[in-house]
Amino acid sequence: MQAHAAHSNLPQSTPNGYLFLPVPDTEFRVYLAQVAELAKSAPEILAAIERDLDEHGKKKKKFRLQDKKFAEEFTACLPGIQLDEYTVNDFEVRLGIGRPRISAYLVFVLLMVRGKLASVTSREAVTFMRESISLYSFLHERGFSLPAPTTILENINAVRNETRELIFDCQLRLIRNEGLDDFAQLIVDSTQVEANSAWPTDARILTGLVNRANTLGQKLESLGLSNFQAWWMKPWLREMRRSTLRINLAAGKPRAGRKIKKEYRRLLAIAQKAIVHLDGELQRTEDTYQPFDHLFPSRRRMAVEVLRQIREDIADAYRVMRYTEERIFEGKVRSSREKVLSLSDKTAAYIKKGGREAVIGYKPQIGKSKNGFITGLIVREGNPSDSTQLIPLFDDVAARTGVIPAVVSGDDGYASRNGRDTILGKEGVSVVSISGSKGKRLIGEDDWESEIYLEVRRNRPAIESVIFVLKHSFEFGRLGRRGLEAVRAELLEKALAYNSCRIVYLRMRAEEDIESRAA
Repeated sequence: MQAHAAHSNLPQSTPNGYLFLPVPDTEFRVYLAQVAELAKSAPEILAAIERDLDEHGKKKKKFRLQDKKFAEEFTACLPGIQLDEYTVNDFEVRLGIGRPRISAYLVFVLLMVRGKLASVTSREAVTFMRESISLYSFLHERGFSLPAPTTILENINAVRNETRELIFDCQLRLIRNEGLDDFAQLIVDSTQVEANSAWPTDARILTGLVNRANTLGQKLESLGLSNFQAWWMKPWLREMRRSTLRINLAAGKPRAGRKIKKEYRRLLAIAQKAIVHLDGELQRTEDTYQPFDHLFPSRRRMAVEVLRQIREDIADAYRVMRYTEERIFEGKVRSSREKVLSLSDKTAAYIKKGGREAVIGYKPQIGKSKNGFITGLIVREGNPSDSTQLIPLFDDVAARTGVIPAVVSGDDGYASRNGRDTILGKEGVSVVSISGSKGKRLIGEDDWESEIYLEVRRNRPAIESVIFVLKHSFEFGRLGRRGLEAVRAELLEKALAYNSCRIVYLRMRAEEDIESRAA
């Protein structure tokens, strides 16, 4: 009994009941300390996150109130009892006292942890966070415990991209105030990042669209609607998958053209039947149930969204059939902008940069400072030319840092007379260097051979090392999220994590220089 009592007096939050928990001097521990320093130096970050969490909570509460009002309207009143009526649209939703939610501080820390680990829900990330003594100690010292992965995900995703942009600005302000960089130099470059999507083929995309529309149609019962009639969908989809497999296997083999045409005829014929059936079922469902007055408001929103997705998939399937027929049987090839390139991320584009292998994804524009910090990040939909992004990227960096870079450098993809002249015309800018033959023509022989331009061109390849580190240490080159806004959020978080690690590195190097001089 005495032994048990003694054990029960130990700190219950300490793993395995140990009284003293040694925290190793790891890079991750120092990273967390830098995150804490950023939060302390910029209280506006936590205030912005608090507002985002409030808005997220109010939105969820409004949905609950709408469902409550709907239920009351279908419930008869007891004799002699009159309930007060209210309209949710006129109801000022206020957050009351309920279950404790994650604090803004913890959300900020976990957002920065996701930037470092690239995920908070993958098996590797969950294992790391649960087993990290550094993270446990950091949270425990501040009175926090690690929430469940799904709770972490919901709260981090409630943070708006405007707040991530604010964090970025505050981080650059800290870097400048500490003297880690003056942001007087800007090196720009773009890179391709791969979307969270499989490589597309017309057969696979067509089969996937039909399959998703059918799958969603078989789940309508859970929303209070009738499922689509199955009809011949199951055998049709089975045959479409078989034809897709045969098309893939036939590629590169003798008489492949004839075999592929044969399979595509079969695939398109079956797809036509399936799409017509799904289109009819969708029309029947909308005619029968719209405007879905019998559904709870929360279910109504879900039903509208599901039917919208089915409608889009059917329209996309018709489109894929048309340009597939043109390509296979008429030899007409459409540009990638006119095609459906991804089932899961409609904003992804065909990206081919230089001699690299093409990807379906995005092409972020990156600005780098002299000491290796990311000072600008722009993510557009599609595959815009680098030359059109030089001015927007320059303006983005100048606005974030509060500094007009005196020296700007980029490769020949940014060659644009208008872009270069516009930036050179800004007060404080003395050099705009563009590498390659295009840049040489823009700059002129005298400036091209001058010492300052030679020095700038020698330093320009440094951004390639930054992009290498981003891709190989922060998974910048492979996306886990889908859709333009989610992709922007993911890349911003990874850029924030990279900059935090860069701050730690430069501080350590400065300390080593001081120690070496003292010795």
